[in-house]
Amino acid sequence: MNVRSLLPTLLLTLPLVALAQPSDQQIIKDLTKPGVTKVELSPGPTKKEWHSAHAQYMWDRVAYVWRNAGVAEYPDATVKITGIARYHYGASTSFREFKVAENEYFGLPAPSKEEMIGMIRERYLDFLDWRANDMVGDLHYLRIPEGEGVYWHTPNSFTIPVEIEFDAKTSYTDLTTIQEKIDVRFYRDAVDSPWKDDIVSSSRERSDGEVRTYPADELAAMPTMKRQLQEQQAQAELDALPAVDIPDLERDVDVFLYTHKLLREGSREQVEAYLMRMLHESYFIEGSTTLLNANGVRLVNNALDRAFAPKSSYASQYCPDPAVKHQQAGMMEWWNATQETHTRMSVAKAGGTWKNGQKVGETWKITALEVWTLTKPDDIARINSYEPGMLCRQNGSSAPASSPASTSNGTTGSSTGAGSSGGGNDLLNKGKGLLNKIGKP
Repeated sequence: MNVRSLLPTLLLTLPLVALAQPSDQQIIKDLTKPGVTKVELSPGPTKKEWHSAHAQYMWDRVAYVWRNAGVAEYPDATVKITGIARYHYGASTSFREFKVAENEYFGLPAPSKEEMIGMIRERYLDFLDWRANDMVGDLHYLRIPEGEGVYWHTPNSFTIPVEIEFDAKTSYTDLTTIQEKIDVRFYRDAVDSPWKDDIVSSSRERSDGEVRTYPADELAAMPTMKRQLQEQQAQAELDALPAVDIPDLERDVDVFLYTHKLLREGSREQVEAYLMRMLHESYFIEGSTTLLNANGVRLVNNALDRAFAPKSSYASQYCPDPAVKHQQAGMMEWWNATQETHTRMSVAKAGGTWKNGQKVGETWKITALEVWTLTKPDDIARINSYEPGMLCRQNGSSAPASSPASTSNGTTGSSTGAGSSGGGNDLLNKGKGLLNKIGKP
C-alpha cells in the first residue's frame, strides 16, 4: 500500500468530520427542557450561517417547541414557540442558544366573530387609520375570511385578519375601489381585563379595482369617511352637553354681559355648549358647524381651563358687575375684581341671508375671547382672604372705578374717559338691567 498516497485523503476527511453539523436527534434532545411537551424541526438541513454580531459562523436550524402556557385561568392552554436552535461552528458543535422569534398560544377563549367585528366598529377610526382620510362612503363590507381565525401572540393580545372593500380618492380626479386584507391586533392588561381602545391595523394584501374619474372640484367636495366620523362624534359630544337657553342678544354689550354672567354662574359644560353655538364660523372647519379647527379648539380650551381652574375660578376673581377697562364697537375688556388682569371679548354680526339687497337675520358671533385670571399661589391666597361680599364691595363693584360702558344707540362706542366714583357699576347700570333680566343659566 502506498502510504504517501493516502495522506491527502486523510487530511481532507478529518476536518470535515470535526466540523460536522449537529444531528436532528441532538437538536431535539437539547431543546427538550423540563415542561416541554413536544419539539419539531423545520425541514433540513441545518445550515451554516454567518452572524456579523458575533463575527463568526454558526449552525442554525428553525425549531418549534411546545409547552404549557402557564396561564392560571386556563391551565390547559399551550404555547408554540418558534425560534432558531443555534450551535457553535468549529471543532465543537455544542449548543449555544435557542433564539425565540415568536410565540403562538392555543386553548385561550376568543371573542366570537360577531363580537370581534363589533370591537372593530367601536374603534372604527383607529381601524381605518390612513384609509379614512381618502375613503368616500362607508366600507362595502367588513368580514373575517373563511378558514382563518385568531392568532394569540400572548394571553393578552391577539390578531384577527379581516377583509374590506372601499372607495378611495387615489388622485385629484380618480375614485378607486380597493380590496384589502388587514391584520387587526387587540390588547388587554390581563386575562380578566377589558380590551383596550388602542388597536393596530396592518395591511397584508391589497388590490385595486374599478377606477372612476370625476372633475377635480366634484371629487374634492365628496366628504371623506374621517370627516363623517368626526362629525358624528362631535355631534354626539354636543348632544351630551347641557342645554343653554340663550336670550335675545340685540346689542354687542348684551353678548358681553351674558357671557360674563355665564362664566361666573354657569358650569364648565354650560359654557362649552354656549361657545359652540356662539363662536364665529372662522373657528370651525370649513363647511362644519360642529368640528372646531385648531384655533377654535385653542379658544374653547383656554377659556374653559382658565374660567374653571380647580385652584381659583373666574367666579372667585370677577365681580358680578365688573369695571370696564376698554370698550369700542364690537369689543370690550373688563377688569377682574382687583384690576390686576382682565377678560377681552369681541363680537361681530354674521350669518343671515340677502333680501332685496339687504342682509337680514344676522346674529352676534364671538370673534375673540381671552379669559385671564390670577394664577400665582400668593395672589390666589390674597383673593381668597376676603370675607364673603367684601371683595367686590369697594366702590360698589370692582375697585377702583374705571371707564363706564357705553350702550347709546343700541351699540357700544369708544370710551376713554375716566369713570367717576362708583363707575364700576356702569356696565350693569347702562346695560339697562340685562343682568337682572337674565336668569341663572
